Amino acid sequence: MCLYFMTLKVNKKIGLIKQRLLENLPGFGSQKKMAVIKVNKLIELAFKVPSNPKPSAVSIVLFPYKDDIGFFLTERTHTVDHHKGQISFPGGAQDKNETLMETSLRETKEEIGIDSDLELIGTLSSLYTPVSDFLIHPYIWYADSIPETTLNNNEVSNIFTIPLNDLLDNQIVGTMPKQIKGVNINVPCFHFSNCDCWGATAMILSEFKDILKNL
Repeated sequence: MCLYFMTLKVNKKIGLIKQRLLENLPGFGSQKKMAVIKVNKLIELAFKVPSNPKPSAVSIVLFPYKDDIGFFLTERTHTVDHHKGQISFPGGAQDKNETLMETSLRETKEEIGIDSDLELIGTLSSLYTPVSDFLIHPYIWYADSIPETTLNNNEVSNIFTIPLNDLLDNQIVGTMPKQIKGVNINVPCFHFSNCDCWGATAMILSEFKDILKNL
């Protein structure tokens, strides 16, 4: 991220992000940097979208935060159907007769209780998750003040506020040990000050980071 961008007021920063999201996005080239397994030509085939994936949407909710811009990450409970205990964005599967944008808003309200007016800033590239067969559509929203949140304790055990400057700090990118299908591996992750983010959420954030650092 250039120094010019860092000195701008929040509304100017949001305007630049909104404008950039109208242009071509880096897509899988950015997402794969944080994939659980290093992506080669064979692994990349696993991320190819099948003919009938399960559509879903997530929300990146931006808001003014300590002279910066913040966004929320949540910790999923161990009682949800998919990605138990993982750090994620609010989101979930698309319901019948709703648009993906409506899915994003509904899930955000259901999971963390945000019921304030949100301005749509744009969307990131969709991401297919082979493990759960979801095609995730990330929507970026903006609230002009920190939204009040109420957690749905059946789905969310904790919520974290992440400053964009932390996301852009290359020193927080590392690995963490995980057991995947019985195999112990070190997976790429973002070591935020209050949570470690890996998997599909980290892949989505990787694209967002690449967009931000080139503004």
